Order: sequence, then C-alpha cells, then structure tokens
Amino acid sequence: MSGTKPSRRTDLARRLTPALVAALAFALFTQASRWLPSFALRADVIASVAIGLALLAALVVALMPLREFGHWLLVITAVALPLSAAFTHSGLLPAANVCKVVGAAALGFWLASQVTSLSVVVLIALIVIAIDIYSVFSGPTKAVLTRRPEWLGYLTIAFSWMGYAYSEAYSALGISDVIFYALFLGAAAAFGLRLRWTAVAMAASFLATVTAALYWRALPALPLLSLAFLGVNADLVYRRLWARGGSRPAGL
Repeated sequence: MSGTKPSRRTDLARRLTPALVAALAFALFTQASRWLPSFALRADVIASVAIGLALLAALVVALMPLREFGHWLLVITAVALPLSAAFTHSGLLPAANVCKVVGAAALGFWLASQVTSLSVVVLIALIVIAIDIYSVFSGPTKAVLTRRPEWLGYLTIAFSWMGYAYSEAYSALGISDVIFYALFLGAAAAFGLRLRWTAVAMAASFLATVTAALYWRALPALPLLSLAFLGVNADLVYRRLWARGGSRPAGL
C-alpha cells in the first residue's frame, strides 16, 4: 500500500483537536449557564463548579501535546494571558477563561520541563502548601481580596453557575492554581506516574476546596492539590526516589 507519512505539523494539529473541542465546550458552558436548570444554591454551585472543573481538566490534559514546543511555551503564555486580560476587560468571560487556561497550562508544562529530579517535584508540592496558605490568609491573595477585589477577574478563572449569567454569579479559581495543576501533570507524564488518576484527583481536590469554602471562607487550593498529587502517586514516588534517585527517566 502506498501513501505518505503525515507531517509533524499535521500530526500535532490532529492531536490538539481534543483541546479545541474542550475549549469550545468550556466556553459554551460559561456562555449558556443562564439557560441551564438551577438547584438549591449550594447544590447549584457544587454541580456547576464540578462541570466547569471537568471541562478545565479535560482542556489541560488535551493541551499536553504542547509540551513538545519547549521554550516556545513561554511565547504561548506571553500571548494568551494578555489576550485573556483584554477579553476580561471587554466582558467576554468565556473567551477569557479559555485564554487563561491555555496560558497557565503552557507555563505549567514549561516549568515541569525544567525539573530534572522527581525529588524536586515533591519538594515543590510540599513548599507550595505553606506558601499558598500564607498567601490566602495573610499575604498577597488576601490583599487582593480585601483591597483590590476588582483585580480578581483578571487573576482568576470563572465557573459560572447554572441558572445565572456569568455576569451575575460565579466561583473563581486562581490562574496560579492551574499553573501548578499543569506542572504536576507534566511531572506525572515525565516521571512515569499515574497521569490520568493524577488529573482526576487534582480536579477533585479543587472541587473539595470550593465546596469547603461555601461553608467557611475563601480557601487556598494548592494544599489539597499537592496532597492529591502526592497521594495518588505515593507508592510510585517512593519507588522512583529509592531506585533511581529521582532522576527523569530516559527519553521523557
């Protein structure tokens, strides 16, 4: 049988098709939330955020072929995040959400590519727990929440609530949280950890944080994210560090 081998560019475009579908679905859900059925407030928020997080996680996972871009990932971030600010300023939240996720994912994947030791990934996961707790309760995040709440739209990804327009009500997740979501996913892929379970567990950790915040106050998302990453891969991390000294597997 004769034929030609698809070009690398064509193959990459094909592998990124799921990302386009996920991006459109995320934007459509945000745009159409007002026409969806609503429930009792807390149930509505939890269900809406669960759907939004599932779409966000699907988008980040589908963007993983971008890791092949190497340092060009920084260019993607440099384009996507300012573009998201322009969309936010214009009130186009669905487009802003997608640009924020793409920019954050690209930066997270690039950061993961710079880490050559699994022990460093574990150290990062532990350190960000303390940093995020400080930031939300005493540091920069608290300052933004209390003194510059108008900045939140530019620094967060919004999950609109079913039965409400996104301009009326939404829950928010920090762009920095998505950066670490992508970083840990990239590390899971690079070091042979449980990629799918890592993606699911970390998305579930975001939902748990949002749910807890409904009954208390704004909470840091990175502690549960880091614990989800470490918990799902605890046995593999132990074996990798014990047997290989935490180095990046050859060819990854």
